[in-house]
Amino acid sequence: MYCIPYLLVAQETTYSWDFGDGTTSTEENPTHEYNTPGIYTVSLTAFINEKLSYSQQYEVNAISPAIKSISLALPDMIEVGKTSNARVLLSSDYDLSLDYQWEFPGGLFHTGQEVDFTFDEVGTHAVSVKAYYDDVMVAQDTFELNVAPNNENPSDPVAPADPSNRVQTSAAESSSGGTLGWFTPLLLLVSLRKKYIRLP
Repeated sequence: MYCIPYLLVAQETTYSWDFGDGTTSTEENPTHEYNTPGIYTVSLTAFINEKLSYSQQYEVNAISPAIKSISLALPDMIEVGKTSNARVLLSSDYDLSLDYQWEFPGGLFHTGQEVDFTFDEVGTHAVSVKAYYDDVMVAQDTFELNVAPNNENPSDPVAPADPSNRVQTSAAESSSGGTLGWFTPLLLLVSLRKKYIRLP
């Protein structure tokens, strides 16, 4: 009977992180702070005994945490059949350059921070606004606009101005300090952890 010797070799795993902003780490589970908002590509490479074992890239959204809220600047009264104007107001501690997409009832879309619009029916209408950074959606909200009868039409009752239309925010913002109020750290903290390491 022969015994086959078995050699147990310790496996050493090393990690290489690139956070996409010029900084790196060799920790297994690093924590990184982004000082400038942006969309970053984070790369992780793992080696076992200096042999490549795992490589992966992650996209990190460091824009949304910098947005406190979005709201709308509206006229005192929106009347049916009349053209009105609305503008997105962005609350942030950073100077963010975002693109906006509006969705009105009936599947009508507009782009830009400011739009002109006309409603054909009296009542409450929902308008959705989405904010994009480099084609990545970083914020969205829905607002309810109150549309009154046209005062120039004698057959329509006269409706008072609706002060809620002047600057409108969502109910969530009124109660919690901002629709995106939980995204408020000045330093954008991103905790990165490896998903798995594939053994050779």
